[in-house]
Amino acid sequence: IISLFSSIETIGIKLKNVEMIRQKSVTKNMRIVAISDTHGYLPKNLPEGDILCICGDIVPLDYQSDLCKSVAWFTLEFVPWVDSLPYKKVIFIGGNHDFFLEALHKIPKKRVDSGEVLSTFISTPRRVLEKLLPGNNKGKHSKLVYLCDNSVEIEGKRFYGVPYVTSLPGWAFNRDADFLKSEIYSNIPRKVDVLLTHMPPRCLCMGEVQQKNAFNYMENYGSAELADAIAKRDIKYVICGHVHSGCHDFQTKGETTYVNVSLRDENYNIGYPATVFDLE
Repeated sequence: IISLFSSIETIGIKLKNVEMIRQKSVTKNMRIVAISDTHGYLPKNLPEGDILCICGDIVPLDYQSDLCKSVAWFTLEFVPWVDSLPYKKVIFIGGNHDFFLEALHKIPKKRVDSGEVLSTFISTPRRVLEKLLPGNNKGKHSKLVYLCDNSVEIEGKRFYGVPYVTSLPGWAFNRDADFLKSEIYSNIPRKVDVLLTHMPPRCLCMGEVQQKNAFNYMENYGSAELADAIAKRDIKYVICGHVHSGCHDFQTKGETTYVNVSLRDENYNIGYPATVFDLE
């Protein structure tokens, strides 16, 4: 964990295979590199950029149901990996596989047993995460920025993150669509530069499974409620994952550009490159 507390200078990484990077190029100001659904994969040769955004489902599949293993992996592997990266900030949200992150937001239910108050959640992993991920993202060691229904402003650019999914009972961050509409999406600021979501909005085929050999090919898992909330706001970019083979091309509707940034395909193989775009 010590490496988390060390400063790091922004340096460049030369890519051997530049053509493998999806890129939307405009006048350079702040370069965003975006990935999602890594499921334990920690890529070493990411493109040059200023900010790395990760749209959830970071934990390995083998660890997702075990809070202790998840936090150990996060502390011993994910955090050092972040520390080794050349970006100014690494912003991430949770996804439906990231139970250990949802544990941060659950209110522990308590019961009395043999005179002791016990929590239904494992307290040690929770305390570790609370130390690693200060809620205001403004601590002394704040290169790693965790967002959940909140925003961070970096060099005048606002990033906002929402990790939720619907219709997946028993999974992390699963919520009813009506609840998300009234209690979550209504709180998204009116003006956002980059909105990180795990579940895609239901627009521009963003929620469609596009991998032809997938059993659920062309089914749409996008959120109409999220799409409606975005349409009412001034949001420059929406980056998402969850549907691994969702639309990985830049799509624009109104003033908003959408793109799926999952690295894995529907078979959980690494099937897509990182996405790069510039914020004016």
